Amino acid sequence: MTKEAERLDLEPQPWRWRRSRLFGRLGLYEPRVPGIPSTTRQAEVLCTAISGPPTSVEGLSNGIDLATGQSVYHDPFTAYQNGIVSSPNVVVLGDLGKGKSSLIKTVYVVRPLTFRGRRTVVADRKDQNGEGEYSELCRQLGGQPVRFEIGGAGSRINLLDPVIGVSSEASTQVAGQLQLLRAVLHAASGREPDAWQGAALRTAHLRALQRAEADERVPVLGDVVNALTAPPPQEAFGELLSDRLRDQWAEASLSIKWDLERLVGDDLAGLFDGPTSPEVRLSNRLTAFDLSQLPDSGPAIPLVMTVINTWLTNLLRRDRGWLTTFVAEEGWHLAEGVGARIFQRNSKLSRGIGLSNVSALHHVSDIPPDSPAVAMLQEAGTTYLYAQGRTADAQRCLDLYSMPPELLDDLMSLPPGVCFLRRDINAPIVMRHLRSDWEVSITNTDAAMGTASRIGGR
Repeated sequence: MTKEAERLDLEPQPWRWRRSRLFGRLGLYEPRVPGIPSTTRQAEVLCTAISGPPTSVEGLSNGIDLATGQSVYHDPFTAYQNGIVSSPNVVVLGDLGKGKSSLIKTVYVVRPLTFRGRRTVVADRKDQNGEGEYSELCRQLGGQPVRFEIGGAGSRINLLDPVIGVSSEASTQVAGQLQLLRAVLHAASGREPDAWQGAALRTAHLRALQRAEADERVPVLGDVVNALTAPPPQEAFGELLSDRLRDQWAEASLSIKWDLERLVGDDLAGLFDGPTSPEVRLSNRLTAFDLSQLPDSGPAIPLVMTVINTWLTNLLRRDRGWLTTFVAEEGWHLAEGVGARIFQRNSKLSRGIGLSNVSALHHVSDIPPDSPAVAMLQEAGTTYLYAQGRTADAQRCLDLYSMPPELLDDLMSLPPGVCFLRRDINAPIVMRHLRSDWEVSITNTDAAMGTASRIGGR
């Protein structure tokens, strides 16, 4: 033992000593302890001087990076403008109860409204005490939810409303209405109109517009239904019009008439059978379309989603200068059929009209492999991956987004409120979503059970 150690009354230990430059004295520097195996990548988090933040400070607060403890900021519009993502569209995937709704309500509904020129439109599918779960939030922000019900007690959307037209020009507006009529007819019947049916629909549409113009009113879907009983236009066939062609025209018109009559009656009565309700308008803050009382089975929800998507995108083409977020929490309704094609088309238009589509799904397996929605998921610039309970679902998520296979067990074991945040080709961030006390109260989706949801922490 050295004399210096004896004066300090220390037992012999492998201390490292150094001499002070100022006084020339020998003193303790640090204990020599066994090393810990590590890598330079792992050791970065131990030194804040070289551990960079996971994101820039631009955008909205999302939560904290569990690898570094630093804040995570992300906003699809800001990230797109800065070249971080190539698309402003967002996908949220994960099992029930993992925190998807809490994330969407805070990061993509409430927080963006603190920015100027931002607004949010929600297709509200979940039933909470007899109304959509966003209805009360919409009222708190000064609006009124737009409620759809079978039977006429709710709001209506007129498929021939001039507001739905692509532009104020008559020719373009007519083309936009006819496109929507064909899409709705496809959704109602499950098949594309053939050439004869398409010609009959186009003729009935033009006749309905002419009749309404003569009456000085806005045309409605019933006008098209009534026009389908008229004979074929002489000018379209001329001398070629024969009894056989008349019969073929009548057969095509009758088949379309039966499908469209369903839209103005039966199990779809009250949705499209009259003028657009005055409350159906785009708010400057939060617009909530309450679909919670529509039946899960049948064409009601796919039809309404198709019309809402067309209504919104065409309106945004004429009303420039806003950044709009469209949220579809029960996104599986957009996974197949004409709704998937409409939603995919609108997703491709999003960059040009200031639109960010936010879709939430439980499992990728909910989507057929040949669905257009698969491309929509792959093209999203921002993805939040919450826990997947089944190996096949977790593996398909990793394959869909080209993530390392070694993340499979991690994806299946993520606790509630924790997710992988993936932004284009950037390395995924393991993030815990954080909420304020007020946000916890408004994102509670268990009100009907009398319990408070605390997913994600505060």
